[in-house]
Amino acid sequence: MTLGCPKNQVDSRQIQGMLLEKGYVFTNSPQEAEIILLNTCGFVDDAKEESIQAILDLSRWKKKGRCRYLIVLGCLVQKYGDELAEALPEVDLFLGVTDWVKLQVHLDALASTLGGKRGGQRLQIGAPDQHLFSNEWAVQSAEEPCDYVKIAEGCDHHCTFCVIPQIRGGYRSRPLNSIKEEVAARVAKGLREAVLVAQDTGAYGRDLTPAASLAELLQELCAIQGLERVRIMYCYPEGVDEALLEAMKHPKVCPYLDMPIQHVDDTVLRTMARPISSSRLKDVITSLRRHIPDIVIRTTLMVGFPGETEKAFQALLEFLEEFHLERVGFFAFSPQPGTPAEKLPNQIAEAEKERRLELAQEKQSQVLEQWHDSLVGKVLSVFIDERDRDKADLYHYEGRTCWDAPEIDGLVTFSSKELLSPGQLVDVRITHSRDYILSGEIANEPSQ
Repeated sequence: MTLGCPKNQVDSRQIQGMLLEKGYVFTNSPQEAEIILLNTCGFVDDAKEESIQAILDLSRWKKKGRCRYLIVLGCLVQKYGDELAEALPEVDLFLGVTDWVKLQVHLDALASTLGGKRGGQRLQIGAPDQHLFSNEWAVQSAEEPCDYVKIAEGCDHHCTFCVIPQIRGGYRSRPLNSIKEEVAARVAKGLREAVLVAQDTGAYGRDLTPAASLAELLQELCAIQGLERVRIMYCYPEGVDEALLEAMKHPKVCPYLDMPIQHVDDTVLRTMARPISSSRLKDVITSLRRHIPDIVIRTTLMVGFPGETEKAFQALLEFLEEFHLERVGFFAFSPQPGTPAEKLPNQIAEAEKERRLELAQEKQSQVLEQWHDSLVGKVLSVFIDERDRDKADLYHYEGRTCWDAPEIDGLVTFSSKELLSPGQLVDVRITHSRDYILSGEIANEPSQ
């Protein structure tokens, strides 16, 4: 079971590939599993609480099911391993973010347990940068049409609110050829949309010798026959340069950029230790719109950061109205232990954070509604994700436009008598919109 961001999902895929190679068989039913593995998230308070609850829920299967060992790994363990080991005796093994590469050694130790006592070391937390996976466990027998590809690990930013560098270590890019080989092999198994992820995709390749870039990587991936789409996630604005803008014009690259910006007030940005000014940030957005007119920009914004005045918050609302970013996620500042922001003066009251969060979300919902309304009547290329049988002669489909990242953004739904497969692209005329869902009909076939 995997919690948290797509980067965690890639780690879980690697773990699964490693264990499959060693002869293990997987099940999606915890009641049937002899070994349960939980890959945790520890980024914000809600994620921590979700991880703890998942551990407690899964531990029940040690009594009710076939579970012999409950193993917890990932970000939460890397940050809070000692506390978890003391508080959760029902867990047999805790592993940090890269210690899973030694999982078989630990499983052997557990299997040799005598007299009901645990075998081996119960808590193993090594340096987060001790391992940078290549593609040895990435390619599996069958591929989903759309999936994530991690191009780098760690982060060199030291934002005052963030624990990621503590958990994941410094930035390390994977070699370009390794990524290209992985994607080509996965395309041969059925991958059609590669979603590039890292803590900061825009920083890709700068640490390599010789240096590479995200623009070069895009060019190499777009040359792979059979790959239909490449999508860029988590590219900070300082990583957007002329070379990247040119590379993004390739028809295989989705006109979409996930670009975390956190805030637009200069004082708040400086206190966050973000390496960009408000004016430069706005210039980047303007440049993206100029070079790629149909681009959709996704971002995340934080409200209630220490020292965020009412004027700074109003500047955020004005930014939303002026720049009309189509996809925006908001979260209220939550002080993380061990970060500078935890001890900053001028902390914002929880009630005020919630007020600002609600106002920002309301403002953005108006932007989203206007944009979705503008799509009604247009014919859009839709990547099919799922197919269900509605009736004897009708299929129901869910898919995404080039402007929708999997599991994050919106959906397009339509029905058809035609039998189509996940991974196919089909032209859909949008007939109406509701919340994050667009509905329509195949352009040359009226809906039933």
